[in-house]
Amino acid sequence: MKGAELYERLINWPDREMLIVLLGAAIALIVLASVLLALGRLRLFARIIGVVAVVMIMLDLFLVLEQTDTEKVGQYISVTRYRASDALRFQIQIVLLSLPAVAASVMASVLAITKRRLRSTVPSHLKEGRKLLVLGQHDAALAEINKALEISPYLGEAYFQRGCALEAVAKPDLALDDFDRALRCDPQLAHAYLHRGRLRTERGDLDAALADFDQVMNMRPNDAECYLNRGICLAKKGMLSDATDDFRRVLKLTNHSDYADPARFYLDQLSGNQSGTGPLLSHLPSPNGSGHAPSASPHQPPNQDYVL
Repeated sequence: MKGAELYERLINWPDREMLIVLLGAAIALIVLASVLLALGRLRLFARIIGVVAVVMIMLDLFLVLEQTDTEKVGQYISVTRYRASDALRFQIQIVLLSLPAVAASVMASVLAITKRRLRSTVPSHLKEGRKLLVLGQHDAALAEINKALEISPYLGEAYFQRGCALEAVAKPDLALDDFDRALRCDPQLAHAYLHRGRLRTERGDLDAALADFDQVMNMRPNDAECYLNRGICLAKKGMLSDATDDFRRVLKLTNHSDYADPARFYLDQLSGNQSGTGPLLSHLPSPNGSGHAPSASPHQPPNQDYVL
């Protein structure tokens, strides 16, 4: 009996005002969770407080369902009745059984809507990142691209753009990692192969670089930029005849100065080497003497150099 009496006291301890306060607090938590989910912030915290709010509502309803009043109807007789009417208790039982499923469905729906809304902002983050990269504001560009990756962690284009930004701030190891991730997410990203090929050429990993350039050729067989960079790689590998063919191919495909001028310069270097009047091509310089090859990729700032 002591256990039953203790249970009865605990159940009947909250009065009507306390139950109203408990219900109001639960509703406030649900509103807060919904706002956080809609904004896409603190999503894990929002889910937790959403679950807590549902539990609070269920506790509130359970107390209403179980609370009783004891009334003396005689000198030795007491009658215990439920405070709520039979109709109300039946409705509460239905709600208690269905509330978890309804709450889970609502939260899943809100989460799905929020994800769709956030995904719709990814293109604007990437566009802003490209613009900032062109302006040379690399830290701000990285911040925008990271926002896109927080929303879409498997978006190859975002990893590619972050790799370009890291490449621009001379972090080739991190850039290579991002180009690898970009291609794991989207094996059709030709620009990622091209940039990874450049970095691999710079590091002396020439066979892997040629494999990347060949991938670009398979997807874009008339890409002057790829011919230019593959020619540099072939020249460093000692395959001078093949390199010459690639540089000549650049001149057939375009007269764009970003590609044609370097191709002419490298052809002059190779011609001097093959005739015995030029230096050995243990290192292939660029037209500006820096050892860099120019890039006119639409994803990169104009006149941005990359060590090859």
